[in-house]
Amino acid sequence: MGAGVVGGVAGGLLLGILLTALGFFDDRKYVELYGQLVGDATLSTAWVMLLVVAGAVGAIFGSFVGRFITGQIIPAVGVGLVFGMACWVVLAMLVLPIRGDGGLLSIKDSGGIFALGIYTLFGVATAVVYALAGPRRKYYGRRYTTGLVMAMPRARRRRKGDD
Repeated sequence: MGAGVVGGVAGGLLLGILLTALGFFDDRKYVELYGQLVGDATLSTAWVMLLVVAGAVGAIFGSFVGRFITGQIIPAVGVGLVFGMACWVVLAMLVLPIRGDGGLLSIKDSGGIFALGIYTLFGVATAVVYALAGPRRKYYGRRYTTGLVMAMPRARRRRKGDD
């Protein structure tokens, strides 16, 4: 979960910078929508809330998807693309319009295709940072009681001369 939070905050910085840049071209403040989650639309509050939401989303990512991409960059990019698109649907099209003034499930109010690309980059950045900073586990065996792969350290045999 910790590496997921780190990945989410790193992706959130990229998301905030690109959404701010998109707002300059579109005359709409896409970052300030995050500030409306707590009822304050100032830019500083919006940035803090964006990073908090990105960290929480990164923790969710690390908990559910992270173990499949630990240490693997190429699968992380693919998983990040799908995760970023899902974040766009959930955050930009559902959660933010409920608390803000945009239309629910409106592609135009969520920033259009450019915002989809920005959220996709957020997902890729989160996944790649998680893959690089995530836990390194060695799996020695499988346990079939729950159907999940568990880390089972192998017992080390003592040799003559070992202290």
